[in-house]
Amino acid sequence: MDIGDPLNADAILYDQYMAAVGETLRDPEIRDAFDYVWVTPGQVRAAMIRDAATVLAATPREWAEYRRSREHIAARVVTVADGIRDALKEDERDVQLAKRALVAGVIGLATVVAGLFGGIWSGLSLLIWPGLVITVISGLAFAGSRLLGGEGAHRYLERIHAWALPVVTTWVSEFEGSSSPRNVLIAALKEHELAAQVRLRINALRRDHLSNSFTVYASPGLSEVFDSSYHVPTAVARELDALLSRVSGASIGIAGPRGAGKSTLIRRFCEDPQGSHERGDLRCLVSAPVEYAPRDFVLHLFATFCRRTLRYLRLPDASQMRRRSRVVGHVLRVIGYGAIAWTIMRWPDFFGDLLDGFNAFVMALTGRDWVASGADALRRIGLSANLVAAGVMVAGAGHILVLLYLRHTRWRAASGVEQALARRARRYLVQIRYLQTHTSGWSGTLKLPIGLDGQRTMGLSRVEQPLSYPEIVATFRAFADDVAEFLQPDHRLFIGIDELDKMGSGQEAERFLNDIKGVLGLSRIHFMVSVSDDAMNAFERRGLPFRDAFDSSFDEIIQVGPLAYEESLRLLYRRVVGLTEPYVAFCHCLSGGLPRDLIRAARRVVRNGHDLSEAATLARICSAIIREDLMHKAKAIMALSAAHSIKPDMLDLLHGLSRNEAPGISAPEVLKIALSCASDDSALDFVVYAYFCSTLEQVFADDLTAARMKEGAEFDALAAARRAFALDTRLAWRAISSVRRSWDLETWDLPADPA
Repeated sequence: MDIGDPLNADAILYDQYMAAVGETLRDPEIRDAFDYVWVTPGQVRAAMIRDAATVLAATPREWAEYRRSREHIAARVVTVADGIRDALKEDERDVQLAKRALVAGVIGLATVVAGLFGGIWSGLSLLIWPGLVITVISGLAFAGSRLLGGEGAHRYLERIHAWALPVVTTWVSEFEGSSSPRNVLIAALKEHELAAQVRLRINALRRDHLSNSFTVYASPGLSEVFDSSYHVPTAVARELDALLSRVSGASIGIAGPRGAGKSTLIRRFCEDPQGSHERGDLRCLVSAPVEYAPRDFVLHLFATFCRRTLRYLRLPDASQMRRRSRVVGHVLRVIGYGAIAWTIMRWPDFFGDLLDGFNAFVMALTGRDWVASGADALRRIGLSANLVAAGVMVAGAGHILVLLYLRHTRWRAASGVEQALARRARRYLVQIRYLQTHTSGWSGTLKLPIGLDGQRTMGLSRVEQPLSYPEIVATFRAFADDVAEFLQPDHRLFIGIDELDKMGSGQEAERFLNDIKGVLGLSRIHFMVSVSDDAMNAFERRGLPFRDAFDSSFDEIIQVGPLAYEESLRLLYRRVVGLTEPYVAFCHCLSGGLPRDLIRAARRVVRNGHDLSEAATLARICSAIIREDLMHKAKAIMALSAAHSIKPDMLDLLHGLSRNEAPGISAPEVLKIALSCASDDSALDFVVYAYFCSTLEQVFADDLTAARMKEGAEFDALAAARRAFALDTRLAWRAISSVRRSWDLETWDLPADPA
């Protein structure tokens, strides 16, 4: 079922979605921001309605479950509709139905007339109601046969089907109760995504989004770096999604520089979303230790996985979510059977007359007196209306009991697997935590009359020895594989190992992987491990005549690189309202496109903007941040002065900057002074950084135009120059000079290397 416009296809979803949007727009942060950005709430509502499919898809798990639920209900409705269509395709059946309906209608009318005229004298007025029932049913059958038997019948059916399908699907889905996929989707949207989507559209609707004015009122979205609510769907995330959709299980390394978002990406798949109250994919996340013993870490992973499995099994599953709808179905069945029985007992004569009328209708359609023959046989054996009513109740009770038994049988089968997994998880937790001792035995005493006695005692002590490391690995693999089998086909198992790139050296990380790779490589489990760039380089050398732990441990390694300018723009637009593009571009260049540093830079922009208050402009804010950076860099170089010989004039410059003796000095002035000083390698790093800061200060001035802002590629080039510092100082200098030439700024040659 193609949902298309989800709000148009589901009226209840539309009401809930608009209520959630209205609640978000009333949030103080959003409400007060409208006074500064020249955007109205009506514009934002219209944008949220237009982009509803994109907004709802921002919670992928809940959106997919909602779509599956709609498709399942729609499939059942379509099956019924197709059966009706197929049954009405035969023209002969339509003709026969029309003839029989016409005959039955005539009989019904005759019965009504007989009741109207004959009832005055002979008491036949009771024939009126059966006659009316026969006439109405016959009329509907005749009209349906004429409508459905024509050449355009199928076109009418298709139109009715297209109109009724979403309506019926929505109505049926209402019986799923408060835990329906629709309600879960809206709850997840409100908790994790809606505020970010509203901020994004407010910023996009601004007419002055290229302005140099500072208009940030509040920025709570910048307070949490790892909040999954602000995840930006980058090209790397889409690549990983595509990979996971193709394989049922894999060991995947997540590589990249620190601050690039490896932990955010792993947490997206391996950390439980906050506020989750239902079963989805099973997720388990642990952090790699800086110092470790392989056996202890695998035990820690095993214990964490057991605890996570126990919590997961305590959550309600999809069948339990539909328990309310099943209860409603049983209640309706009880009411239906009870109404029939009560009608039979309350009006036994009416029931008999209705039976006679139905007999006439059946005779008209089939030509046989089946109903009357059966009724006469029942009367001969003395069957009363009360007995018939009791039979209806017994049949209804039997029907409901059969349904309950079948569902209970299915529930016991599923529950047995869950209970077995839970028992195993508890047993493994006990084995991991304790060394158990079991003692059993017997004793007895024999006393003789002459005062002598004897005693014998026997005992047996069993001590459970700790498992060896290979046994731990084998037990973990077996249990994890059984849990993954239990989850399939609806859910998946993710296990993440974070912080592996924080180990002191690549050799330590490689040795760690060698020691634990026995737990990796299960066919139905997705393992994700954060690794360093060294691991990525080693993996790319696969196929050459040497292998290492990285090559042999992973099925695939995903490279998490820095953000492009457009991705940085989306990330900050989702977190803060009022930050215009020039400030975003400055943060992007200063951070090199690394998400963690990008958010830190945005915090500094907001803090300095609020400190400057009315005097806050692009040039003032950027210059203040650049001076802070130069001061911190000077302090770091000064700390190395005891171990490295630095020329006195350079030392004076660094000392003055570190003490902020000249608060009004600009980055270009610092650069000119630094270039005139002979420098060694450590001071040369400062000169190159001053070159970068001078470029930032000259680019992000108050005369930065909107036309120049639209050339985002230049900001990516400046961010790449910032990242080049981690590779080579001279490479960074050349990259900065290239950017300066594109902006028509003066360039300098790199100072000569010290002798």
